[in-house]
Amino acid sequence: MDTKLAYETLSQIIGYLKGDQKSLLQINRTCRKLYELSLPYLFKSPKFESFSCFEAFATTLTENNGLYVRHIDLHMVPHRWDSFKINNLLFTLSEKTPELELLNLDLCSQLTNKALIKITKPLHDLRILSVDQCELIGDESIEALVDNCPYIQELYLGSTHITDNSLNLIATKFILLTHLHLPGCEYISELGVHKVTRECKTLRHIDIKDCYNVLGETRFHELSARFDTELLRPFLFTSDLDEDDQWEDVEEEDEEEGNEGWEDDPPAYSV
Repeated sequence: MDTKLAYETLSQIIGYLKGDQKSLLQINRTCRKLYELSLPYLFKSPKFESFSCFEAFATTLTENNGLYVRHIDLHMVPHRWDSFKINNLLFTLSEKTPELELLNLDLCSQLTNKALIKITKPLHDLRILSVDQCELIGDESIEALVDNCPYIQELYLGSTHITDNSLNLIATKFILLTHLHLPGCEYISELGVHKVTRECKTLRHIDIKDCYNVLGETRFHELSARFDTELLRPFLFTSDLDEDDQWEDVEEEDEEEGNEGWEDDPPAYSV
């Protein structure tokens, strides 16, 4: 097989195993040709079953192999939330992965503003960043992020401590942004959301669930014409409705209407 099949054919065959890291690793150790062909698939989107696996990967990754890494997703790695090693490991990793496109650091509770700034500084081509439930993250990170990673398309900032200052920067600096997730961001207001939805022309999806400072009924109707109304519906205020409209007992009315016209004999139904 090694002498008869061209590189292109072998590469296409190996591509079918891109989600199977164990098989890719075995192929990688077979011969020189398969070693070279399997490297991009093996390192593109590594999976980590434990924090120790991630630690081993980050410390042993070389600069050459790091060029193949496109996705780092830690959202299923246990104990990332209580590890004080996480910041230094991410420093080491980001320096070796300048082509990284996706970085998911959900619930990395020890992640700080200064750490995130240093991590994202080499990641100029980053497209997707998620720091949901990283409660130490605030405006300082976003101020640096707009310079470090100007091509962000999806940004997940749920339960962080950002304010309207961050939303103002996001609205004007991230010209490719399509998805913005802000659930549980208690320090943003309707003014910041209005700035984003008005000035970010590429935005197609925004999540502001449990952002209790956002938003009034007027803005709901404005936004619902452009965005997914199911995400905004929890914020539609009902204070204008009359009490009679809210608490009207319709059971008696339905019963009267249903009996009208057949006092003697009910209608017959067939199945």
